[in-house]
Amino acid sequence: MSEPTTISSKGQVTVPRDVRERLGLQAGDKIAWSMLSNGTIVLRPKTRRLVDLVGMLTQPGQPGVSVDEMRLPE
Repeated sequence: MSEPTTISSKGQVTVPRDVRERLGLQAGDKIAWSMLSNGTIVLRPKTRRLVDLVGMLTQPGQPGVSVDEMRLPE
C-alpha cells in the first residue's frame, strides 16, 4: 500500500510511483475519479494508446479485416 499523499492548495495530488507503474500512467495521461455509494474512490486511467485498442472490435471466431478491405470502392 502506498504512503498517504497531501492535497496542495490548488487541489492537486501526486499519484504515488507504485500506483502509476501498476496503472501504466505516464506524464500527460488522464485519469477519471468515481465515488461509489459506500464512499470508496475509484481511479481509472482514461488515456488509451493506439496499441491498447488493437483487437477491441473483433469477436471470437470473426476473421480480421485489413485497412485496404475497409476502404470503400471509389
